[in-house]
This record gives sequence, structure tokens and C-alpha cells, in this order.
Amino acid sequence: MSISIRSAAGSPTAVAHDVASALTSVDRDLTFSFRAVADQVSTSIQQERLIALLSGFFGLLALLIAGIGLYGVTSYAVGRRRGEMSIRMALGARPTAIIGLVLSRVCRLVALSVAIGAVLSLWAARFVSSLLFGVEPHDMPTLFGAVVVLASVGALAAWLPARRASRIDPAEVLREI
Repeated sequence: MSISIRSAAGSPTAVAHDVASALTSVDRDLTFSFRAVADQVSTSIQQERLIALLSGFFGLLALLIAGIGLYGVTSYAVGRRRGEMSIRMALGARPTAIIGLVLSRVCRLVALSVAIGAVLSLWAARFVSSLLFGVEPHDMPTLFGAVVVLASVGALAAWLPARRASRIDPAEVLREI
């Protein structure tokens, strides 16, 4: 059995003591416990908090894996094009042009992926709207934040191999060919 008590005056501990005295005067074998409403609310949403925490963790893990995958693919592509980039540098291309070459290809891929993902998330939002708390299904600031995070991770994953490509020694690479 659960009894809720609201008091306009006095501290909750004083009210709990008075209620405990009244209940033990009725039946001495009665056991009871007191919990504040804030504790009851916290306990009632504990499972939802755990699910949200796990979802956030797995989302960050997926972001990390995607970033590592993009880094690997970009590094592989840069490695395959070392000869081309060394010829460009031997003909006078600046390191910033090589970085721009690598970043432009990856940024187009990331932009296309983010655009497709944003459209799909707006479409899928209607199916998960009942699971959202404190966020509207078509919340543009949240969607914009996700787009910025994904684009930043993509740019960072592409920038590292691009910077390495800009430091290629053309003479050394051309000797290997």
C-alpha cells in the first residue's frame, strides 16, 4: 500500500515522524518507509535514464567507429594516389592545394551522407516521436547539432591523411615509381 502525504507547513522529516507515530498507535506490527516525491520520481524513471545513457554511449561508439573508418578509407585513397600527388607537388603545387584536393573529395562525400541522413531522420522521426522526451520530432537545433558533429568528425578524419599527403617528398616518391 502506498500513501501520499502533502504538508503545507513543516519539514518533510517532521511530518514523517508525526505520521509514523499515528500509524504505530493504530498497529504496532505495521512496517513502513518514507520517501520524498523527488526520490519516487527519480526511481520511476531510472530505467529510462539507463536506456538514454546506453543509447548515448553506443551513439558515441558508432561515431568513433565511423570516424576511424573514414580515416582508414581516406588514408588508403591517399596512399594509392601518392604518385599523382608527388607529381603535382613536383610541378609546383603547394601543400595547401594537396590538402584541398583530399579534403574536397571527402567533404563532398560527408556532405552527401549528412544530407541523406538528415532527410531520413526527418522521415523516421514520426515513428519514434512517442519515445522522445523533451525533444520535438522535428527539432531543428538538435538536427543541426548532429549535422555539425558528424561533419566535424568527417573533416577531422579527412584532415589527418590530407596533412600527411601534403608532406610527401616528391623526389622520394618518384624514385619509388
